[in-house]
Parts: sequence; structure tokens; C-alpha cells
Amino acid sequence: MPRSLDCLRCRTSLQYMGTKKFHEGTRWSVFGDLAELFENREQYDVYMCPQCGKVEMFVDGVGDAMRGE
Repeated sequence: MPRSLDCLRCRTSLQYMGTKKFHEGTRWSVFGDLAELFENREQYDVYMCPQCGKVEMFVDGVGDAMRGE
């Protein structure tokens, strides 16, 4: 379980929303999944503040020990 992180704006505890995948580029519907192999995709650990809505993202696998993951 990730350690508690506080919102930088309102100091409320952030909620861990999971690891999300982001797709860079356009969707190649003509080539389907084959074109997806050549697209850049990144994964981020996402935290959200339930009070003000601020979102923080961290690169998945980097700095996990500092966040207690």
C-alpha cells in the first residue's frame, strides 16, 4: 500500500488512484494492434486530492521506495 502523500495545495491526504497507461500519438485503426507496437506508451502512478481535485503523477517504477510502494 502506498504511503500517505499530502496535497501540495491544501495539505489533504492524496488518494492513490492506481497505475494508468497513457498513449502518445494517433490511433491507427486501419492497422489495429500491430501499429500499437510502435507507439510510445507510458505508465504513471496517479494520486488525486479529494478536496481540491489536484492530480499528481509519478513515473511507474521510479522513486517507489520514497513513496513507500
